[in-house]
Amino acid sequence: MTEPDQEPLPYRFDGRPSERAGGGFLLAMLALLLGGLVLLNTGALETSYSGIAFMVIFPFAIGALITGAGMQVYSHYGCIFAPLLIFAVLFPLMHFAGAEGLVCIIMVLPFWLAAGLGGGLATWMIRRHQQRRGDEDSTTRVQVIGLLALPFALLYAEEASPPEWQTRTVVRSVEIAAAPQDVWPLLLSIPAVRADEGLATFTHNVAGIPRPAEARLERRDGALVRVGRWGEDIRFEERVTTLVPGKAIGWHFAFPDTSVQDYTDHHISPDGPMLKISHGGYTLTPLAGGGVRVSLATTYRMRSRLGWYAGLWGEQMLGDVHDNVLAIIKARAEASGR
Repeated sequence: MTEPDQEPLPYRFDGRPSERAGGGFLLAMLALLLGGLVLLNTGALETSYSGIAFMVIFPFAIGALITGAGMQVYSHYGCIFAPLLIFAVLFPLMHFAGAEGLVCIIMVLPFWLAAGLGGGLATWMIRRHQQRRGDEDSTTRVQVIGLLALPFALLYAEEASPPEWQTRTVVRSVEIAAAPQDVWPLLLSIPAVRADEGLATFTHNVAGIPRPAEARLERRDGALVRVGRWGEDIRFEERVTTLVPGKAIGWHFAFPDTSVQDYTDHHISPDGPMLKISHGGYTLTPLAGGGVRVSLATTYRMRSRLGWYAGLWGEQMLGDVHDNVLAIIKARAEASGR
């Protein structure tokens, strides 16, 4: 351990400032980085949330700065896990303060935890290497500023060259022990869905997406429109493009207001720069042994540099919604046919 009178001074004896990045400087840079994230959260860079910069480099830099500041005081390897503790406090605060929706937090949390831990581990390994060389801390302010600038530079590079759109389709099916004439009306309208109908799903019960409340078919200016409502507040329209009575109905989605993102996550618009819920529909197929098979499909377009990851969440969440709606149709149709 260094004696108190041998501690590195913030100024050299020639009066020039030290280039060493001390704990106070690291904390100041961390505050600056978090401030940049707050500005990002205002929505100035809408397509950035699904990029490498936001999902990986930002949490890596935060983890490195937190661990670096901690190791100015404590040399124990437990400093590596300090970013995980910070994130465990930060994300719930952001959710309960209304700054982030639960859907967004659930999606980014695995990357942030892994990258934050990676940043902390990298800093710890560098510091241990410096100590083995007999250099207590040779990290300079220029190096720290470079680390701070990296996520913002990559962020703007990603904004300047957005990824290509990808098209995905989610399909779920259910077999129903009922006659086609008992099932078909439920594909057109599902009135007054009770809270206890349907399935318990991750999307509804954990992620907090409101459950379907009703869907009704209306004629509007000579066209057919299915008007959907989830919970008390979420509204959207399904403008019918295909109708084969007793066999199929298809539609294009329309979102006349912002209720979807207002009551789920304001970063995830169903008709925004990162995601567009496009079209969908039901098909009804009679089965040879009696009963019918009903399939529900939804097609959406997205753009993300982590398309494989976003696609997994699309399959999970839209699949849960489909399974829940199909379970409601199945229960009602089979009950009416008894």
